[in-house]
Amino acid sequence: MKFPQNEMESILNGIRDFILIISPEREIQMVNDAFLKHMNYARKDVIGRKCYDVFQEVTRKSSNCQSKCPLEDVIRNKRHCQVELTRLGSDGKLNYTELTIFPIWEQKGKIEKFIEVSRDITERRANEKQSQDYLLKMVEERTRQLKESHERLLHQDKMSSLGKLASSVVHEINNPVAGVLNLVMLSKRILKEDQINQGELDLFLQYLDLMETETRRISRIVGNLLVFSRQSKIEVIKFDMNELIEQILILNSNLLKINHVRVIEDLEYNLPLVSGSEDQIKQVCMNLISNAIESMSGREKKRLTIKTFPRDKKKAIGLEIIDTGMGIPKEMIPKIFDPFFTTKKKGKGVGLGLSVVYGIIKEHGGKVYVDSTLGKGTRFAVTLYRQLDQGNGKQTLSGAKS
Repeated sequence: MKFPQNEMESILNGIRDFILIISPEREIQMVNDAFLKHMNYARKDVIGRKCYDVFQEVTRKSSNCQSKCPLEDVIRNKRHCQVELTRLGSDGKLNYTELTIFPIWEQKGKIEKFIEVSRDITERRANEKQSQDYLLKMVEERTRQLKESHERLLHQDKMSSLGKLASSVVHEINNPVAGVLNLVMLSKRILKEDQINQGELDLFLQYLDLMETETRRISRIVGNLLVFSRQSKIEVIKFDMNELIEQILILNSNLLKINHVRVIEDLEYNLPLVSGSEDQIKQVCMNLISNAIESMSGREKKRLTIKTFPRDKKKAIGLEIIDTGMGIPKEMIPKIFDPFFTTKKKGKGVGLGLSVVYGIIKEHGGKVYVDSTLGKGTRFAVTLYRQLDQGNGKQTLSGAKS
């Protein structure tokens, strides 16, 4: 059933979308008032002309509908198509158009005409861009806040670990200080004698050697404490994992001693250097060793095993910290890296240590696993890669994958 011409025009003019009826030769046969008003055209200026000529004439600049003609898609696929096109309006400004073309078929299977229905989505696109810009700004602000919170969390966790060390380090320092004091008093006694024989002189020199050794020991302990407590800039450097382990064991030596923990070092030497933040990896080791010592409290056999070894054809370094503590219940293992989750008694911790460990290792592009048997002990396995980023010299971690 065909509509009379004037009736068809009335129907089309009642539609707010822009409508064109186009022949197979790309000539415009009919348009509605909405299109004419939008393009600032009279009907006589449009009917019978090529569609792509009409769209370029306003500013003598071509739209992209000639090079990306949707009619070709309709002919090729033999069904309607919908595309987004850019067109220049009568004001010369770029407009975004959502365009749908429907083919009308003759009885012999040829296309009789195309019906083009389009609408201006410029305002919608502008609103979408405004929303995207706002969301992007919000994401950037939130990222900045999360980064600041992450840095505060790292420092708070470090201070918590430092607090645990404080009492044991006091004893660790007091012992050599007391020894040095006794040796000074003995030396003064020797010097008060009228005559000093060779035996006493040798003893005096021996005392001086011991005082030097103990003084260097104190200096080493204090130096490591200062390095660990310092809130320094996070820099990526090359460092030796074994040397880092030795520094951590020196810091924890008295804590291990008073808890009667036997340390087994299985460190493979001549390992390649690791790329990362030495300060943050030291914090990881401090947390894991501290947790291991606490987990063995009350156990008869207290053995802490620390292993280092190459992995992935020496592209990475493996670190394992194994204890003979109480172990972790199987159902709790998936949760142990969650912030504020803890298996410790009230007042013994807030559950941030392992969350920090996980965050640091992920930020370094590494991996951390846990394997535990209730009543037998726990094994933490860390993998760190030799290369973190490409480039020369020192680099700065920037919140890498987490």
